[in-house]
Amino acid sequence: MTTSNTGCGHLLAILVLLSVSCKDDPPEADPVEDGSWTIYTRYDWSHDGSPVSSNWCIVYSDGASTETKIKAGEFFDLKFEEILTAFQFNNHRDFLLPPENEKINLYLNRYHEEQFAAAFWGTVFITLREDDLDTALYSYLFKHELTHEFEYLIEGTPELGTDVWFREGIAIYIGSDDGWDFISNADDLNAWISRNSSYPNGGNPITIHNWEDFPEGSDITGYYTVFFVVMRYILDAEGLGRSKEDILQLFFDVRNGVAFSSAFQSNFGITMDDFEEEIFDRLLIYLGDTAGKNN
Repeated sequence: MTTSNTGCGHLLAILVLLSVSCKDDPPEADPVEDGSWTIYTRYDWSHDGSPVSSNWCIVYSDGASTETKIKAGEFFDLKFEEILTAFQFNNHRDFLLPPENEKINLYLNRYHEEQFAAAFWGTVFITLREDDLDTALYSYLFKHELTHEFEYLIEGTPELGTDVWFREGIAIYIGSDDGWDFISNADDLNAWISRNSSYPNGGNPITIHNWEDFPEGSDITGYYTVFFVVMRYILDAEGLGRSKEDILQLFFDVRNGVAFSSAFQSNFGITMDDFEEEIFDRLLIYLGDTAGKNN
């Protein structure tokens, strides 16, 4: 598979950041439990009682220093503003935060065993094992999760209404600044199709509606690379020719009770059934292999 330095860098950064073990012990302090994440996520974590506020978020942690919290809040604001600009969104009153939230929660996980980055309604978790924030390494991670958070705030619900392939595709696309091209040509895509031919869905990314839809034993990271190619195709003038504003309208349609499949059809001009059936042919043409599109 052909990969770019940009794509390799993103993947390497994620693996390093989420696999480093904690090297020191948590400070002794009376924990405080008052974050909305204890309601809307499965993580009923306490914090150290010393949150720091920025323009867009309140930074909580189980042990990060005040300096690191301030730096994280400023970086959060910077990356979130980039997302607002990408979607040309400035009507902040349209955001639907949980009723318990004053701002978005950012929880810096220093000492809990779980090592992950994730967004939920009103809260973003970032694992930070050292009491320092290397913004160059964390840029993709923040922007990916904040793209999810943006969708949560538009839809205003603990459970997002979009399909996994769609929401992860746009988060990778926005998070990587349009440049996560592990699959950059038709040969790469044909290799993916060949490797997944024995699985029930043949590696078709559009079949991943929910997390349970990944075939047992399949390459989930590989699916993410295909999700990105699909989103690039959707937003490219030489592909489906849609825009981020169309995606934003889809989020609002879902918020207003429209099923994802119906919102997709009305905003992107093709039914979900047809898109799923045609996706590999469409991508192979898009990637420049018209002769081999039916292989």
